[in-house]
Amino acid sequence: MKQKWKLGMLLTVLTVFVMQLTVMAAGETVTMNYCYIEGNQVNVIASGAVAPSDDGNYYLFALKTYEREIGARVDYCAAAPAAELVQFAVPLELDTANSKLYSRFVITAKRGGMFVPVSTEMYITNPEAVAKGSTKSIAEATGTKKGLFCDWQYANSLSELGAGYVATSIKTSQFFDGGGGFNYTYNGKTYQFNAFWVQATDQLVKIYNAQNVDIVLGILNDYSAGTADMIYPEALGTGVNPHYYAVNVDAQPGAEKLEALMSFLAERYNGGSHGSVHNYVIGNEVNSSRQWHYAGEISAEELALRYARQFRVCYNAIKSHNLGANVYACIDQRWNFDDGNLFPGKKVIDTFNAEIARTGNIDWGLSFHPYPVPLTHAKFWTVAPGYGFVKVNHTENADMIIPTNIDVIVNYMTKPEFLAPSGAIRNLFISEVGFSSMSASGDTNEEVQAAALVYAYKLIAAQPAIKGVTFNSVIDNPIEVAQDKLANGLMRSDGAQKPAYNAFKIMDKGGNVDHFLPYIGASSWAQLGVQ
Repeated sequence: MKQKWKLGMLLTVLTVFVMQLTVMAAGETVTMNYCYIEGNQVNVIASGAVAPSDDGNYYLFALKTYEREIGARVDYCAAAPAAELVQFAVPLELDTANSKLYSRFVITAKRGGMFVPVSTEMYITNPEAVAKGSTKSIAEATGTKKGLFCDWQYANSLSELGAGYVATSIKTSQFFDGGGGFNYTYNGKTYQFNAFWVQATDQLVKIYNAQNVDIVLGILNDYSAGTADMIYPEALGTGVNPHYYAVNVDAQPGAEKLEALMSFLAERYNGGSHGSVHNYVIGNEVNSSRQWHYAGEISAEELALRYARQFRVCYNAIKSHNLGANVYACIDQRWNFDDGNLFPGKKVIDTFNAEIARTGNIDWGLSFHPYPVPLTHAKFWTVAPGYGFVKVNHTENADMIIPTNIDVIVNYMTKPEFLAPSGAIRNLFISEVGFSSMSASGDTNEEVQAAALVYAYKLIAAQPAIKGVTFNSVIDNPIEVAQDKLANGLMRSDGAQKPAYNAFKIMDKGGNVDHFLPYIGASSWAQLGVQ
């Protein structure tokens, strides 16, 4: 079987090559076709018109995550006669200082004594080939798509409510601050993680696993003494005070620390004795850069390119330990809306996807946050006073994505250029959305909140491509209630249950939720196009 598969791959490359000959200019471009792990080596296959060289050879270089160019390097990892179809095989050297798991490969030709790139570049596209563990989705097996943000103190509510997912997050500072105490050796280096937070994360995973739910784990990079070298220098001292930062994988410290941390998490929670984390969300609302993913005062395109490099590190680390894990990029509800400070999600995802495709397509997923406009407007099926200028329609030109037009993203992701390597639509997940039971304008209440919750879930459940949703949240946050009139919890701050609590429990179990229809202004769910 293996030999037949390799022969089929080569035939495919030859077909691609013949097609490319008609469009190549000046015979200078060599196209990377495949870069994949097989056994303990990396195979690289490329094609294209033969590029000029001093000696008639091609030389393959493996660039580290943080290396942007070959420069004066001479340490190529393989050589082969220049040809229209060329193949290299190099040792993977996994878990050593020379590991190529995160490498970006490029072919060069020697000209005037210098190694000049003549090819496109590509990362390994199947890091899962070396995984020793594989988690499975509990929620998908039970058929529910509903989940919650839930602090560990209220974890028992998850099983009572019939949730299939729970959303939580970790901060990089939790592992890199506090004096260490837990040693983790990765790629020849030993990292000292904060022992308290390792133990706390162990307990958190066990508590949630005991509730029979899938964990959706957000990875957030905050500023601290231990993470300062993981932040882009141009993101500091600008007067902007974001919640979280992009990880600077363009510098060695940030890249290697991120590799180690993500490898540790994926290895530890890959379904073995320490438990299971099945879903990872890399960053939070990255298009909302000034608040949640700050990388300095740069363009949306440059932000997306940097995010693609950060995401690639996380993806390769996670999938190299957990074959079954889902890894998601994350945007908010701004699709085309641009207020000058926060970028449109569509623009960021377009550039992100193009960069991932250019450098080796992988099975990334997309998570998004279709909150109402504004956030306190629980009656998302109506237009809030003063917000008529915001386009919420069913075209890709929509300004915002809210529950009623989530089909915009689903349809957009069916475009050929966005499909997963398998040819299927990518995994989609709503990793955050919520509805307040109060607002400054007084146009909502606890019954309206419950109606919004049920209606939104029915809209989400009607989209097969969306794997699930984690609603924000199980209990009101007193600070958000006081400052922003955001009371998104199924329970009040004192623990008293709102109508949304029981509505959440029964909304996917065939329970009668028809009494919420009058709040939406409908006589049946069929009238709203849902079941």
